[in-house]
Amino acid sequence: MSTPPTAFLAEWTRLWEVAQRVAVATEGEPGYAFEPVGLLLEDPARARAWEYDATPVNVTTFASTGGDGVHFSVVDVADHDGATPVVMTVPMAFDNPNHILAESLGEFLALGSRAGYFCLERLAYGWGRQETITRLQAGRPPDDAGEALLLRHLAEEFDIRPWRTVERRLGELDATHRAHVQMRHDA
Repeated sequence: MSTPPTAFLAEWTRLWEVAQRVAVATEGEPGYAFEPVGLLLEDPARARAWEYDATPVNVTTFASTGGDGVHFSVVDVADHDGATPVVMTVPMAFDNPNHILAESLGEFLALGSRAGYFCLERLAYGWGRQETITRLQAGRPPDDAGEALLLRHLAEEFDIRPWRTVERRLGELDATHRAHVQMRHDA
């Protein structure tokens, strides 16, 4: 396992602290505070990489969706303009399980700020990809008031703005950071 970049670890710790506050209010656990929007958090004090065959070796996993092993990790990239790329691993997308979703935790949170994070898995598949991109750009909050409140809380806490051009940005991120993702056979 690699060590998460310092800037990412600071933001992750901040996200965990927000989750702790939400958990106190809901009498739950911090790791599950954002579960309704598909974001189950790992404790930064116990940083590790998940051990799926599809998980890159140079990452630290910070969250998951809670479904089918889909998880989000930060890629350990040394000296790359301060970027801390976020990769989504979808173990069931056998041909292409890893997808770069952001250059920072804040950008990642912004990507799911309109529709939540569970739907991001569909970006890994041909079916539903365009529908998901449209949903991520639409600006329509979830029908569930509790989910909408959690997403609004994240947006306010991290001063994030939703993405305007999801497909173009995902292409840019892939072109810039794909080469930094190391798989077991690459290491």
